[in-house]
Amino acid sequence: MSVIMITKDNCPQCNKLKMFLKLALNNKYEKDILIVNRETNTKEYEELTSKYQVLTLPAMIAGDEVLTKTEPSNVVNFLEKHIGKK
Repeated sequence: MSVIMITKDNCPQCNKLKMFLKLALNNKYEKDILIVNRETNTKEYEELTSKYQVLTLPAMIAGDEVLTKTEPSNVVNFLEKHIGKK
């Protein structure tokens, strides 16, 4: 996994990002993104939000870089930088 996505249930912005990844990007990064959900991966979620000082969701993490402004253009640039696959 190159990128971690931190998310939670009942989060409109999280759902919007998931739909963008699935529909607009045709799931091409599906195997490259590890999704950590607050409700199902509580311990890992808490460790990541603490380590990276994440205060807003969704967030994407690659190496030491954290993306919290998840507008489509930012997400595409982040994924291309850390994963590739234009």
